[in-house]
Amino acid sequence: MIMTNQLFSRVGVRYEVALDVLGAIIAHHSEAIAAEREKATPDEAVIAAAQKAKDELRTIREDLDPNADEAIERVITQYGQQARDLYQ
Repeated sequence: MIMTNQLFSRVGVRYEVALDVLGAIIAHHSEAIAAEREKATPDEAVIAAAQKAKDELRTIREDLDPNADEAIERVITQYGQQARDLYQ
């Protein structure tokens, strides 16, 4: 019974939102890298910058504690609008 409560807690749901937000931005950078690589003369600086951003976001995602509600909210606040803007 305790496991069910943890799975459907508000913090658990917000954790999933934070992961989705980060994942959406990571996916955008992956798409940007692929598009740049398809060009006749890819700009390696553009690729490197997108890769760096992707790596940083992956680290944030991997380090995010599912029980750290303040950190979860900080991720959503910091990156939520960016994710929305990318896919509107």
